[in-house]
Amino acid sequence: MRSAPAVLLAFLLLVVSGPLLAAPPAPAEPPAPRPLRVLFIGNSYTYNNNLPALLEGLARSATPPLRVQTRAIARAGVRLQQHWDRGEALAALRQGSWDYVVLQEQSTLGLRLIDGRHVVNDPELTFHPYARRFAEEARKVGAQPLFLLTWARRNTPESQAQLTQAYMSVARDLGAPIVPAGLAWSRIRQEFPELVLYHPDGSHPSPAGSYLTAVSLYATLTGNSPVGLASLLSGHPSPEGVLDPSRTVTLASLPPEDAERLQRAAWATFEELRQSGGYVTGEPLPPEPLPSLPEGQPLEPATLLGTWRGEMRFYSEEAGQSPATLQLVLRPQGSGLGGTARIVFANGKSEGPFALEQLAVEPARLRFTTPVLSQGRGRVEHEAVLTEEGMTGRALYENPRNHDRYVGTWKLLRPAPPAPAPQAPSPPRE
Repeated sequence: MRSAPAVLLAFLLLVVSGPLLAAPPAPAEPPAPRPLRVLFIGNSYTYNNNLPALLEGLARSATPPLRVQTRAIARAGVRLQQHWDRGEALAALRQGSWDYVVLQEQSTLGLRLIDGRHVVNDPELTFHPYARRFAEEARKVGAQPLFLLTWARRNTPESQAQLTQAYMSVARDLGAPIVPAGLAWSRIRQEFPELVLYHPDGSHPSPAGSYLTAVSLYATLTGNSPVGLASLLSGHPSPEGVLDPSRTVTLASLPPEDAERLQRAAWATFEELRQSGGYVTGEPLPPEPLPSLPEGQPLEPATLLGTWRGEMRFYSEEAGQSPATLQLVLRPQGSGLGGTARIVFANGKSEGPFALEQLAVEPARLRFTTPVLSQGRGRVEHEAVLTEEGMTGRALYENPRNHDRYVGTWKLLRPAPPAPAPQAPSPPRE
């Protein structure tokens, strides 16, 4: 018979060894990979068709799927300088653990019009200084700044070279990657002009244009080809840059063959840029020439009196404002001249009449100012000369804070001479 201590020892061994003899637990599943976090700072080129959501959808359709989380700070027409001053973008950048910060400048690097047409502004005025500031802040939080090279407007394809030079130079200086969307747009416009990349306004992207930008982003962020990714993508709309999570809409629905053309164009453009070291180089392009005035005739106040009417190219052609009709009415006032102006825009809207201010008649120049109207605060400065054909003028508006600049011209016809007074019939001779 076994002793009590022996029985107790056997019992304890059984209790202790029992769990060791049981089946091992199932291995824990590895944690899901951390999503790629991307912050967008831009304007309507970013929020139209919800570009960040398109990127998320493309990444989900990849094999294997890639998780991308995005946030956009984007408002209509806003440039990087304004984002910096408002503070919302900086706060978002500093609060999130972002992998990339996508920087998209205003479409012409600030507003600059010549004869009513948008042209690319000098990048050193505001784009480059504020691009450098945002890039520095991104790197402080461990994020990589990324520059989204945008596209030229439909009616000014020649401006793509200026946009490309402006983006490439600052990105190269900062060692930041470029998303070559604008170059991919140029490729599609040359190879498949039937594909509609533009909204009817000729500036903003259509769904196909946003899709091309999104696959360019995907290629740059991942280094992988976007060929074969989804062509039907849905998500929340973002009207005016404010996400509406209560609705889900179709953001892009492209025929598979069109989607493949866009995908291949984006990948070919990315590959060419990568093989060139990530940047294309070129000499700085000269600025657009400014309109000038011809030689004028000597001026006398009496020769200017009356109503002058003609064409003015100063306000935005894209917005349906140019060519406008300018009417000047000049009349005696004290010892000099006074007058009013009225403008009828191409879209039928009108402004005025309003008084001409700082009106001065010089030996060969007429000078005055008018309100800037829809373009912002300040005054438009006009100078004009008298020619055989009529009056030719130049208008200039500059905003010293944000360096907006508009230069335009106008040509007015001489006032018609007054009709001679009817003469009374002579009495018949006797």
